[in-house]
Amino acid sequence: MANDFSDKSFLVVDDFPDMRSAIRHLLRSLGVSTLEQARDGQEAIAQLTRTSFDVILCDYNLGPGKDGQQVLEEARHRQLIGVNTIFIMITAENTREMVMSAIEYSPDSYLAKPFTKELLRTRLTKLFAAKANLAEVNKALIAKDYAAAISELDRLIAAKPKNLSELIRTKTDILLTAKRYEEAKKIFEDVLGARDLPWARLGLGKVYFWQKKYPLAQEVFEHIVGLDANMIAAYDWLAKTQTALKQFTAAEKTIQSAARLSPRGLPRQQLLGELALSNGNTHDAELAFGRAVALAKHSVLNHPSLFAGLAKSKSANGKHAEALKVVADIGKTFANGQEAELYAATATATVKKDQGDMEGAAAALKAAEESMQQMATTRHSSKVTLEMAKTYAQLGEQKKAEKLIHEAIANNHDEEELLMEVVQVCRDADLDYDAETAIREIQQAVVKTNNEGVRLIKQGQFEAAIQLLSGAADEMPGNKTINLNAAKAIIMKMESMGATADDITAVRHFIERVRDLDPNDWRLGDVISRLRQLATGAS
Repeated sequence: MANDFSDKSFLVVDDFPDMRSAIRHLLRSLGVSTLEQARDGQEAIAQLTRTSFDVILCDYNLGPGKDGQQVLEEARHRQLIGVNTIFIMITAENTREMVMSAIEYSPDSYLAKPFTKELLRTRLTKLFAAKANLAEVNKALIAKDYAAAISELDRLIAAKPKNLSELIRTKTDILLTAKRYEEAKKIFEDVLGARDLPWARLGLGKVYFWQKKYPLAQEVFEHIVGLDANMIAAYDWLAKTQTALKQFTAAEKTIQSAARLSPRGLPRQQLLGELALSNGNTHDAELAFGRAVALAKHSVLNHPSLFAGLAKSKSANGKHAEALKVVADIGKTFANGQEAELYAATATATVKKDQGDMEGAAAALKAAEESMQQMATTRHSSKVTLEMAKTYAQLGEQKKAEKLIHEAIANNHDEEELLMEVVQVCRDADLDYDAETAIREIQQAVVKTNNEGVRLIKQGQFEAAIQLLSGAADEMPGNKTINLNAAKAIIMKMESMGATADDITAVRHFIERVRDLDPNDWRLGDVISRLRQLATGAS
């Protein structure tokens, strides 16, 4: 039967026992036999950690603790739910804040209380049909095999089904993830030639942004915001573009507009705080960081940088005692973490400097240095590197600041957003360091190394290529691209000459480096798949 859900597993999340019971009875009447319940967000996450479910029915308001949005946010962030999982948000509200928040986090569907058995049956039937249609695509995405996902989508698109627009949109999302920008651009232009669809126009703007055509990107995003003042994603991308164009005041105003429309977006509140503090709008910075800290209380995205930002903005407003109390909260909120200790120390150094206590600032800076030294090179993020660089600059340690900024550029030569942040750090700290020239020179050096490696491989000089690329990876252990290229050089040697245990171990070393930096890097799938084939053949 099309409406038989007996082979599907369900999780019902609601803080009211009567509502859980009502939903449970509805599901039982629809043939559901595998059904678990959770009474709050924390219990829901615990259930998802232990068990995979086909469907999650989650109320938006869950009382004290995590709300439904934060359950979905954490489930995705920790990959507790896959692309095959159906997440339905249930709500009795239709407030602007809830609606805008829900739009951003995009659950598979919504149900407004009260809802009937027939509405639930119809909604589930439609969602399962959509998921089944994309089963092979989702399987490829889970394996990060983007080529296979696109190939399957092309097969589905060729049949011109009713959900053609959805399939095309999914394909462009994958192309952007895989950095196949020209292919995505062609599709967006074709779609827009037939009809002005907001998602296609937004996608075209993204392509322009990633291709560094910032004026064109800005024009597109401004056009979207002008047509639809509620399209939050367009504000975010417009602010990124304005930042790339060094329009920092305009970027702050753009993010402020977005934050007013959707105030529960935690990363946006943090960005607003950072831009406001950078622009000298310390009052607005304190408000934004305050909201971010409050929102983060039950969020998986909670991070010591939020508290550090709040402390620094309070200190900039002359509230030094309050700032130090916020710093103390870092230790209470994030127990036993070197990263938390580092942010507490850098924030303390800033506050002490603002108070005129240079001895206290120096002691805090030393504590930050010790925390950073205890973190392995590939274990601390480039954000941490920049945090230390900013603190060095504020305390007059210009050379140390420049060294860390150079390291951040080298480890992220192709990460445009991070590089934009580097330029902004230099501007904020008034460093006598030409970051843009350094970025160009490092990018040129990396490209030269990669091109030389490719040339050597084509000539069959595998050992020379491996030595060159492995050496570059050891010099830049935090650079994902360099480490993946070193891994690929060894893989290509094994594919040509046969696998050895030492070579397999070497590849795994580079893969683990990248995994430490970003376990979701889209390029890992191909490297891991090719290594698995070689390892299987060698065993």
